[in-house]
Amino acid sequence: MNLDYTLFIQMVNFIVLVVLFNALILKPILNIFDERKGKVEGAMDEARRLTEEAERLMKEYEEKIAEARQQALRLVNEGRLQAVEGQKEALAKAREDAEGQLKQIKERIERERGEASMVLERFAQVLSISIAERLLGRPLDSKERGKWES
Repeated sequence: MNLDYTLFIQMVNFIVLVVLFNALILKPILNIFDERKGKVEGAMDEARRLTEEAERLMKEYEEKIAEARQQALRLVNEGRLQAVEGQKEALAKAREDAEGQLKQIKERIERERGEASMVLERFAQVLSISIAERLLGRPLDSKERGKWES
């Protein structure tokens, strides 16, 4: 009779521990992972958007160059050498403008990628400290935190 009673108590104890583990540890960790995934996906979407914008500007740049070349050929065929020189200047300006815009977008992409990387790195540190504190059941002191933050 004692064996059956003990077995029942152990089963109840196990179920209570599983429920507590799920509610206090597993769900918060999964929520943190979901938040992190959302932030990463947001950063990746922004990077994709900026890449698409850079590709669009590159296409515009190529279209402007093609258009400028066609116009320059027409002017040469018509014998307007002065107009050809003006077109070359316009082409150089269009190329310079497009290259400047492309450079700015690439710099912005790199800057935002670096910022996203720093945010994710800091988030990982905070997550690591939070997990360590939960597993230890106490706050980490400054020396222990230093190991995780470096």
